[in-house]
Amino acid sequence: MIKNVIFDCGQVLIRYNETEIAAHYVDPPEEAEFLGRVAMARKYWNRFDEGTLTEADYLEQVKTELPEHLHKAVEKLVWGWIKACPMIDGMEDIVRDVKKSGKKLYLLSNFNPRLRTEPYPILSEFDALVISGEINKVKPDRAIYDYLLATYALNPEECIFIDDNPANIAMAESLGITGYLFDGDATKLRAYLEKEQIM
Repeated sequence: MIKNVIFDCGQVLIRYNETEIAAHYVDPPEEAEFLGRVAMARKYWNRFDEGTLTEADYLEQVKTELPEHLHKAVEKLVWGWIKACPMIDGMEDIVRDVKKSGKKLYLLSNFNPRLRTEPYPILSEFDALVISGEINKVKPDRAIYDYLLATYALNPEECIFIDDNPANIAMAESLGITGYLFDGDATKLRAYLEKEQIM
């Protein structure tokens, strides 16, 4: 019986698109695409997720890859990008309905530690947030799953994990956690959770 519902954050609760985010800080569209591609490259963002890169060090490094006229834009982006990520339609209601059903809610996300300070009221519904940048462990490494399970005394067979990355789901399933590969369709997810009597 599922007692614990574990959600990823990016591309599950909130939409993350580099060009859309960069467009909040620069015009025209081709500049936004360039800024998003360079400034939000995985070589930087993976280190944010690991908690091994500070914003100050990031700015020093990324500015060497950008023309000077984009330096102010990237300064604004690094401090404000999370605010440019909207909730995915329907997900807030799903989280609240799962909570109302009596299930425990956990977040397991590769994310910058600043997630806790950002404007997502829905996170207050969660019983605990496990954020990679705070504990220096990232999905799909087993260590971050073990951390969640051990810290909150969770039985894997009583958990379902909702994530958009097949590798992250595969690791969860290898530990006995039920996996659900999210494709952006909240209506489909709701139907699944209702069919399985999880909400």
